[in-house]
Amino acid sequence: MKLIAAALLTFFAGPSVSTPVGSPTFGLATGGGSVWVGGLGSGDVIRVDPATGKVLTRVTVGARVFNLAPAPGAVWAIDNALSTAVRIDTKTAKVTTRVPVGFQPYDIEWGFGSAWVANAGDGTVWRITGDKVVAKIKVGAEPNGLTAYRGSLWVSDHTLGKVVRIDPATNRITGTVNLSGADWITGLGDNIYVSQETNVVSRVSVKTLKVTGVAKVARNPLGSTIVGKQLWVPCIDANQIVVVDPATMKVLAHKPAAGGPIAVLSAFGHVWVSQSTGTKLVRL
Repeated sequence: MKLIAAALLTFFAGPSVSTPVGSPTFGLATGGGSVWVGGLGSGDVIRVDPATGKVLTRVTVGARVFNLAPAPGAVWAIDNALSTAVRIDTKTAKVTTRVPVGFQPYDIEWGFGSAWVANAGDGTVWRITGDKVVAKIKVGAEPNGLTAYRGSLWVSDHTLGKVVRIDPATNRITGTVNLSGADWITGLGDNIYVSQETNVVSRVSVKTLKVTGVAKVARNPLGSTIVGKQLWVPCIDANQIVVVDPATMKVLAHKPAAGGPIAVLSAFGHVWVSQSTGTKLVRL
């Protein structure tokens, strides 16, 4: 779902590190020299030292934290149970803003000077600038994944099976591509890569909105990221991370990943994996 700028790094230089966090986890982000992970079962956002993998602090957000989004000087979090978007200052690790949003918010993204929230329960995307909701955009039935990429906000609608493109200058939909079970979105080059509940990842041209390639992965692909020149796709129901060559859309590897991997993040020379059913943050 998020574009992560990744240098050509050598991963797995040492053993993996598993950080006990006490509950299942969801979203991942970087900020203030740390890795941040959302507590799916604990309702907090956990700050982790990337060098040691140790928990530095916990920030109470609410009841059920879904995804996170890095922003200038902050990390934004979405509380699915309390329908709230929360801004955390990465210097102080304090909550500075709480904004009520729509029903059953699923994802949050930062881009174009705003935080954007996909409300899966009411078919809308809300735009937050500062501490105010400045736009409510009807996009369909169940918006899930968001990414701000190449001058547009891209939104998946899981139920209606489509990805829509929103112009942030007008807050209007400017294009649609049909993709069954569309979920998380990751950008690279002139394309976005869309995880679909049909167990595939589709490559879509941001210029033409045409599907230009499809990779068969494993069951229920979700929050992918770019690692070097590869697309790493966590498949939550298969307990695997599937590595795809985005240029050819060929599967390069299947990596075991316990605990229902839901999101991956490339940061600080490692790959970080959140667990939807386990209670650890894994650093590879």
